[in-house]
Amino acid sequence: MKKFLYVLATCATSMYALEFGTMGNVSASMGGAGVALKNSAFGLYYNPALLSASPKVKFGYSVGVNIQEKNIAQLATIDIANMQKTAQNLAQTFSGAGASGAVTGVVSAIDKALDSVLGQSNNNQSTQDKLKDYLTKNPTGNHNNLIDKIKENIQSSNLTNVQKDLITSVAGGIDFDTLQMGNGTTGSITNTISSITIGKGSDKGLDKSMSDIAMVQNALQDNHMNLVSQNGIVLQLGSRPLNDMIGTFAVGLFGSLYSNISLNANADRLRLIIEAGGQYYELKITDDGYTYGLSNQTDYDQHSLIASLQDTNTQNAHSIYMTSFVLSEIPVGYARTFYFKNGNLNIGIAGKLMNSVSMQSKIAITTKTNFNAEMNKIVQDFKNTTMDKAIGVDVGAVYEIDLPKFRYLTLGLVGKNLNSPTFTSTLQDITIKPQARAGIAYYTQSGFNLAFDVDLTQNDIIAFSTKDQKSQMVGGGAGFMWKGFDLRLGAMKDLRQDNGLILTGGINVLGLIDIALQSSTKFTDIQGYPMPQYLSLRVGGSLSW
Repeated sequence: MKKFLYVLATCATSMYALEFGTMGNVSASMGGAGVALKNSAFGLYYNPALLSASPKVKFGYSVGVNIQEKNIAQLATIDIANMQKTAQNLAQTFSGAGASGAVTGVVSAIDKALDSVLGQSNNNQSTQDKLKDYLTKNPTGNHNNLIDKIKENIQSSNLTNVQKDLITSVAGGIDFDTLQMGNGTTGSITNTISSITIGKGSDKGLDKSMSDIAMVQNALQDNHMNLVSQNGIVLQLGSRPLNDMIGTFAVGLFGSLYSNISLNANADRLRLIIEAGGQYYELKITDDGYTYGLSNQTDYDQHSLIASLQDTNTQNAHSIYMTSFVLSEIPVGYARTFYFKNGNLNIGIAGKLMNSVSMQSKIAITTKTNFNAEMNKIVQDFKNTTMDKAIGVDVGAVYEIDLPKFRYLTLGLVGKNLNSPTFTSTLQDITIKPQARAGIAYYTQSGFNLAFDVDLTQNDIIAFSTKDQKSQMVGGGAGFMWKGFDLRLGAMKDLRQDNGLILTGGINVLGLIDIALQSSTKFTDIQGYPMPQYLSLRVGGSLSW
């Protein structure tokens, strides 16, 4: 476990990255808004045009860490034993437990129940034909009489008590319109159920097992756990006279660690097909219930989740991916103000020298995998990292409205990493695709300000999940800034991640002591303790004059 946590703390992913991210405490505590926020020292990160919009000498530092989780923790709560037990019990129950079970099993109970409600006994007519006659005579869908008779006959069958309890429990949820009987091989023997649909709510144990199965199938395709640390120092050099003459400049040093663990499932091998007594059966989950039906060995070998876990061919297996991506940036920014009658237009550009250190690892998920040996190998492989460098370009604009009623309103627009910087890595190259964000902010002379940002692009989260992980943030907040003391509150939402509303807040004392916190309102359970699915803590400070 300690080795697993060590790897998580130093790993990241994937082919495409990254999110827009967070740098600096002011924006972090105001819902992540920073594209039009002039009073932040980190304009160089959010929008280089902010340099000339607030042409001062500024110094700021910020260090932080955030963790984001999706579906990884849920996998640890799955009752695997209950899943297997229920699946096997269904197969044995509906297929008949051998010859004697076939005679007095489920189909026999249904056959006798149909004879009773139809008021006849025709040994030459198949159970399927009797059911067809029954449905013709009872088109209303009220099958209570038949259900009661099935329960009665089940109790006198040779099924086990567990099987009797299961059938008695789910009988009321059977969809008789789609019920099919036959052994699925020759079509002439009617001692098995070849297709049955059971409505949700019929049996709590079955509901729990099916819920776990659906969770596993979803989590295997849509998951990630990210540990990110973004840290930076900025120095802005500017004044109003200097800005009017040549513009405003800034330089910074940003260091970020992106660590990730994710499961990448073979999407073609997630069906719940099981083998029981030489026959193959498949369980399917729908919005309204569960369908059990006959399958075959070919589908089992090629598409079964259970078979995939037993496959020795690691190329076709589900896999755990772990990647470490450390990115350092030296940005140099420049901005200039252009004055118009009813507003000021600020245009800024930043060039970034970017260096990366990365490593990616893959572990096949099979019953043959020695996870301790694989984790030891990964820890050893961290000495074999890949290094690369690139150049990044950011361009931004800020428009300051100069009208009597809107004198303190600013609009911002930025494009980051417009040249798609790419870095070589162990398994697949990492490309930072262009990101676009717009923002608006409002200021008052009393120290109160508002800000709001929205991502215009869907940005990539570092993850190797089967489903591409995206991030698109929208958020904002309010700041109350007095001499020697700041208080900030806000909220944001990731439109592409199901982690709930993220609440933000921060406090600053004397400029250089600043704490900012972000926490989602959606929690996940980790070993009995509730944990926000998104949690971020930043410490920093800034001065300006």
